[in-house]
Amino acid sequence: MFSQAEPIKYKSMRGNRQITMQYSLNKIYSEYANVHQVCQDALAVSDEAGVEAILIGGSLLGMVRDNDFLPWDKDIDFGVYQHQIVRVWELEPALRAAGFECRKHYVGARDSQALQQGLAVLHAITQSLEQLNIDYVLTTGTLLSLFRDGQLNPEIDTLSLLIPPMSAAELVTLGEAIGVLDSWYVSSEDEHGKGLTVEQSGWRVNLFNFAFSEGKGRWRDLNCEHWLDADVLAAPEVLQVGELQFFVPAQTEAFLQARYGKTWASPAPVKFSAGRLPAFLQAFKDGVMVDYIIHYQVGDKTYWFEPNANVISTAGFLPTEVRQTTAGPLCFPVQPEIFLQEHYGDWQTPVKSWNGAVDNPTLVPNQQTLSIILKKYPNLNGQ
Repeated sequence: MFSQAEPIKYKSMRGNRQITMQYSLNKIYSEYANVHQVCQDALAVSDEAGVEAILIGGSLLGMVRDNDFLPWDKDIDFGVYQHQIVRVWELEPALRAAGFECRKHYVGARDSQALQQGLAVLHAITQSLEQLNIDYVLTTGTLLSLFRDGQLNPEIDTLSLLIPPMSAAELVTLGEAIGVLDSWYVSSEDEHGKGLTVEQSGWRVNLFNFAFSEGKGRWRDLNCEHWLDADVLAAPEVLQVGELQFFVPAQTEAFLQARYGKTWASPAPVKFSAGRLPAFLQAFKDGVMVDYIIHYQVGDKTYWFEPNANVISTAGFLPTEVRQTTAGPLCFPVQPEIFLQEHYGDWQTPVKSWNGAVDNPTLVPNQQTLSIILKKYPNLNGQ
């Protein structure tokens, strides 16, 4: 058993020169030409598993108002009620077999025991990489929390590393070589590897392929392309966290400032203090994102997170009926107007610039919502 992580003792340094890194994020949103087929491909998997996926969000808006998906919508949205969580979470192998990449997302805060377990899982994986002579560095939220705070952030959902470019076959070999895992998946495109995702002891860890050439570095996470003008795998440095050591990019401060801005050293406001729930499963294929968003019914209200908390009358979702659409048969709320009115207000007037994070009247406090749901469904905590 290792000791509680302490504040950073700091890493070995290779000089005090200051550099500036340039970072950019390119989000690939749904390609309208593919949206109908990808919708059918996803539903073929979830229908086979007995999942009732209810059309919601902008996808529902388009089908009700315009009789088709909105050309400018960012994804396809389905709501799935809490009694189907296990079925939804078990969709990943079949979705991947159908050509999708997947991401699972929870909301809430892990307890100290879970955080210690996560650090142990991360260290075991990095030790395997070192034994296999595979370079790596911590990245994004994993790097930020361990470098800045000396411990994992309780709200962290997934751990992330960067590794050198590998083919799909090489990633399969790596997955087999890492050791005992609950599960692992390879993401690739035309046999070119994107990364390896492993699951162990309630933690999900992404090992992203990082390719650097002609002054540009790149890694890909589903529909997110990350670009950096530095080879962060070159000459990594050691970060001491308690009794454990990890490799991090040289000039980590510059990396974090490029990725998170000048305020990276100041922790963001806490959203959650206790409790944890499944939020959504994302499936990405051919430029189209399909979201299966877990909905929690508490009496005449239904709550969900994407990732912030929302609430709408349950009558806006249930009961349901199947309607024929341009994307085949889809499951609709019998009274979709209730959802559309509460969520969008004047939903019959097209607005391309609607921002769900700002313009959404159904947003409610995150921790309060989590507490309401867990009071109703205590057995779902941490599931």
